[in-house]
Amino acid sequence: PVQANEGHGVALKHAKVDTTDQEQLRRGLTVFTEVCMGCHSAKYVTYKNLMDYPELALSREEVDELRGDKPLTAGLITDLSPEDAEVSYGKVPPDLSVMANARRGGADYIYSILTGFEHDPNGKIPDGNYNLYFPGNRIAMPDPLSWLDHDEADTEMLEQQAQDVAAFLTFIADPHQNERRALGFWVVGFLIVLTIVLYLLKKAVWADVKH
Repeated sequence: PVQANEGHGVALKHAKVDTTDQEQLRRGLTVFTEVCMGCHSAKYVTYKNLMDYPELALSREEVDELRGDKPLTAGLITDLSPEDAEVSYGKVPPDLSVMANARRGGADYIYSILTGFEHDPNGKIPDGNYNLYFPGNRIAMPDPLSWLDHDEADTEMLEQQAQDVAAFLTFIADPHQNERRALGFWVVGFLIVLTIVLYLLKKAVWADVKH
């Protein structure tokens, strides 16, 4: 398993994500736009992309509701200004367009971070800034899903939302991965058939030569 924090040897949790599952990707988009975009952007993903990517395939009406008066070609940009972010968090939150590729562990890293907020067992890091999976454990980002209580039902919802947004971020980090995978299967199948045909052709040619 991938180690999130080498100093403590904490292994990342496994995220159950499927970048071909339209329902999960759409749920992840909802979490991203309603929660994550309070601080983070995904500037390389446009509102038009949300209609064009077959894995999401939002309708024009759904996209119009999301974008408001922003143009279709605009990226998913937070309303939080860099100046306000500096004041609130001491730094500008990173863009999440390719976060799943930029962090070792990808979806597992994102899922683990979102579900890793705990009380510091040593009492040195304030509540809300201690994360079991973040290197050094001190994280500037407050728990984005802190509104959920810790009863059984909300714990299940937390797990679900964390995995859904991890799936969405994994997809937008490489939105053509499914096309390449499908093409790869087709190419492998073609090569297998071609190999069989050439083998049979070779046998037929050599059979004629022997006679």
